[in-house]
Amino acid sequence: DTCDVMAGARTTPVHIFTGKGNNAGDAYVCARLLYGRGYRVTVWDCFPGMEHTGLVAVMRASVVSLGICIRPAEEFDPGKLFSGVSRIIDDNVSGMPCVIIDGILGTGFSMARPLPPPLRKITARIEDGHIRGARVISIDIPTGVDANTGDADPKAVSADCTATFILPKAGMLRGRGKELSGQLRIFPLGLPIDFADRALHS
Repeated sequence: DTCDVMAGARTTPVHIFTGKGNNAGDAYVCARLLYGRGYRVTVWDCFPGMEHTGLVAVMRASVVSLGICIRPAEEFDPGKLFSGVSRIIDDNVSGMPCVIIDGILGTGFSMARPLPPPLRKITARIEDGHIRGARVISIDIPTGVDANTGDADPKAVSADCTATFILPKAGMLRGRGKELSGQLRIFPLGLPIDFADRALHS
């Protein structure tokens, strides 16, 4: 639903960046669901050649089985972004070139371990695409933002919207984390919306 709002039309290309942990698993699920809705999806793997395990491996395999294109993230060229056909047909729809979904790193990031240079190059390309008009959605928390403190790597992803789960992370409400997270969309994953209040007062 968040992608539908950001994209404006299902002819808008969607570029999904994946890492290697739980956030990557969510990103592969996202790729499969959006492909099933009719989006033209490309997955950009930030750790090509890595042997994934567990649920991440299962989710990646499901994406491969659908024939969704997976390419090394270092090949992503924001200078080649283009709009979906709807941008030609409907003048009332904004001319954004695409939606970029950031599923590289999640809450496991800490400023004690800054982003390594290869990932900084990739997040810089995402920001280049952002500057060129792409909408950016982060899964759970923008890559490079410390979920506890709100501190952020100099090359952290700047999102228009962050889709997070159950509750916003503390780092999304303070410091640079608040600025970089953009609009927050919170998905309770089946829990009642007031579950935190119930837990605190039980």
